[in-house]
Amino acid sequence: MMKKIILILVVILPVIALAQPRDLTPTKRNQGFGTRDFRNLGYTGLQFQLGGTYLMTRIDYKTVTFNNGLFDGQYTLEPRGLLGAYGEIGLVHFPKKRSKLSLALKTVLVSYYDWGLGFKYFRGLERLTVDRLSPTGTILGSSVTEGNFQRGHLYGRFSLHKNAHLKKIKKFYLDNSVGVNFDYNLLKTKVDANTAAHLTELIAVGAPQRYQQSFMAQLHYGLGIGIKLKRGAYLTPGVRIPIMGAYEWRKGHPTISWFSSEYMPLLFHIKYMFMFEKKAKGCPAVETNSQDKETQRNR
Repeated sequence: MMKKIILILVVILPVIALAQPRDLTPTKRNQGFGTRDFRNLGYTGLQFQLGGTYLMTRIDYKTVTFNNGLFDGQYTLEPRGLLGAYGEIGLVHFPKKRSKLSLALKTVLVSYYDWGLGFKYFRGLERLTVDRLSPTGTILGSSVTEGNFQRGHLYGRFSLHKNAHLKKIKKFYLDNSVGVNFDYNLLKTKVDANTAAHLTELIAVGAPQRYQQSFMAQLHYGLGIGIKLKRGAYLTPGVRIPIMGAYEWRKGHPTISWFSSEYMPLLFHIKYMFMFEKKAKGCPAVETNSQDKETQRNR
């Protein structure tokens, strides 16, 4: 099922990108062929995004020695992330006016802010290798078990964005964002025979276990490359990763705990935004200063 979802995303996303109408604003090359865009765009638009998820893990696996009363041994945990998918829909808002602090600093602090509701599907596994040791430390035999898990997060997100525009390439810009997300897990992990054996082995070797609660609150950071398709329409491929966890509080760690390992959720996406057109009421407002013009330049 997951392979089919990923295949659908790979097929659909390029079609969405290529199907966007071209900007027909006249230039020196197309004065005779294009038509100037006189639409009166508002400050609010629609944003939706599709993409994949991945649970990053540590690569420096640790080996722990133990004695369970039956034999001396050592165990090694190897967590692994698997590909998942997510989707989101929401609104984007450009500020109507610059804040006093922004005007005083003579820079745009917030290019735009957006929010959305969506669903994330995460998958991961943990491999446990147990070595039975002789009194001299020689490995007498080994056993390997694997436990799988999945999580499906219904979530809400709010982010502030700061764009860094490229002088020589006007249609591209760097999109930096910071925000908060609130997740609630709707899926229960199915314990199959392999996972049941893995849990039994974790208990046998005395490995500490910790399982993430259903509700999560996180502070996240995002980085993307914005592409201006036409006036008021943007496509942004990018990534988003949590940088601090607020609930449940574990000294701010943003990872997901499962079995005896920690997993860092990573989201990579393609986001499409377009601004709503509004009906003009009377004459359009006059931009009062150059900083206001700069604020609206890329909307």
